[in-house]
Amino acid sequence: MSKRNKIVIHPREVLEGAPMQQAGGGVRDLKLIYPETGFDAKTLCLGVVEIDPGHHSPLHRHNCEEVYYVIKGTGEIESDGKRYKFSAGCAIFNRPNTIHRVWNTGSETIQLAVVGGIMFVPLWPRWPTASPYEVFEGTSANAELPKDAVKPSKRKRAK
Repeated sequence: MSKRNKIVIHPREVLEGAPMQQAGGGVRDLKLIYPETGFDAKTLCLGVVEIDPGHHSPLHRHNCEEVYYVIKGTGEIESDGKRYKFSAGCAIFNRPNTIHRVWNTGSETIQLAVVGGIMFVPLWPRWPTASPYEVFEGTSANAELPKDAVKPSKRKRAK
């Protein structure tokens, strides 16, 4: 089926290894509705991120809005150095260029539906860099913290 006509993605077609996936395990980043999976989406992409207990996504930012819907699990979203608690049923909004990551503070795997903005699609068919994300830890080549990032020892918890 051509990219233009694709409507449904089946489990065997899902791509793993997207930017949030960590080599050491604990985080899985599954691409669903993306150009790489055969869709001609123009403004939005959809994925699922899973984070095991005791793990967190890498600290990162990107130049588009991003929304998470928490399917299951409990944790905290770190956004520009402050942490906010969430649980299943919550929605999370990440503003463009906000440095963020997700911490699993619970006892079950977090599962997030992730909808990203337009930055993903115009870069198709190839990103100009290794990733459209700026990833500051984990498996990325640009794994140094930016000057405006809050180091983990200085984290603030928000209510």
